[in-house]
Amino acid sequence: MPQRFLPPAVISRRRWLAVSIASLGGTLSACGGGGTFDVITGVGTGGTGSFSSGAISGFGSIIVNNVRYDDTHASVRSDEGSVLSNAQLRLGMVVEVDATDITTDAVGLRRARANSIQVRTEILGPIERIDVTLGVLTVLGQPVRTSAATVFDDTVRGALAGLVPGQVVAVFGQRDGQGVCVASRIELRAAPDHYHVRGPVVAVELATQRLRLGEATVFYGQALREGEPGEVRVGSFATLELASVPGVAGVWRAQRLEVRSAPLAGVLPSGKAQVELEGFITAFTGPTQFSVSGVPVDARNVSGMPANLGLNQHVEVKGQLSNGVLIAREIEREEGKDRDGSGFEVEGRITAIDTAAATLVLRGLVIRYANARFEDGTRDQLRVGVKIDVKGRLASDGTSLDAVEIEFED
Repeated sequence: MPQRFLPPAVISRRRWLAVSIASLGGTLSACGGGGTFDVITGVGTGGTGSFSSGAISGFGSIIVNNVRYDDTHASVRSDEGSVLSNAQLRLGMVVEVDATDITTDAVGLRRARANSIQVRTEILGPIERIDVTLGVLTVLGQPVRTSAATVFDDTVRGALAGLVPGQVVAVFGQRDGQGVCVASRIELRAAPDHYHVRGPVVAVELATQRLRLGEATVFYGQALREGEPGEVRVGSFATLELASVPGVAGVWRAQRLEVRSAPLAGVLPSGKAQVELEGFITAFTGPTQFSVSGVPVDARNVSGMPANLGLNQHVEVKGQLSNGVLIAREIEREEGKDRDGSGFEVEGRITAIDTAAATLVLRGLVIRYANARFEDGTRDQLRVGVKIDVKGRLASDGTSLDAVEIEFED
């Protein structure tokens, strides 16, 4: 019997994506249910502490959404609950940080102490197609867009051009309003015993217990069910653990299925006075009412709103939760960083230096400093053991940083 899926609403796609992902046929659904708000329950007002969701943009402790989190005593876990060490955190990983109140220190830096850090992998699976010209690849049936800000594991040579179909990769990123995963980090992985994918359900057939995420068709009838009760539906956000070998006719078999109304539904802790979200506008009613990563935002009280906000734009929102809605006090557009790969910062002590090549190593990252400007010191003072703070942009290789400014800390 041919498969009969319940079709989601058709969504127009960007012209530059049409070549690589036209087979999706416009079926990608906006995270969080399109143009209407899916209210995230279980989040109250008041209380103390903070919650932040976004990609790691630097180290000193860790920097997420321009907040420096002291992670010395934080518990760090993977998607599957495995305990990680702080040393396993990397640039570009998407994390959710539960922390103390965010405060501003004497020099204007925003700081907090992390209690827990949850690492979120969007996709773990095999590469199926790559279009280097468009910067697009398909992993486990999911369209993935890369940019100048996509960090690659240092085992990948040549950024996207260094990958080939068939390799298994872990993709860290966030879904835009069309369901496309915009990658902040890509890592090569040895053959895992299962695959993993998070994303919006674009089609479902209840009779055969099959659903589709992107191009991947998944049988979920025997999966361990978690998350919200009720039937799987188009527009739900699913997290799937898959057997690493597809079944008959290329249908993947789910070992575990978690279904939520939106990516952060059930994740945002209750009672947090400060919430900071980095992500894409996934639903847009108007300039003061939209969703970021499926979280409804009320921006009526924001002064200095960015002009011409719209679907798929990359933003950071700061505010307070009230009955599942993020009451914004500040909104900043992040798209400039996507274009030029700027906004990375690393602080620490130099562990290696090559003066001839004008490179140094800081917290395991290669830093190129030939064109850097220096504060509180000079180039001649760079040596192993010296503590510095580096601000820079991602190099074209996707793994190292080109330093824009180096400040001496000692």
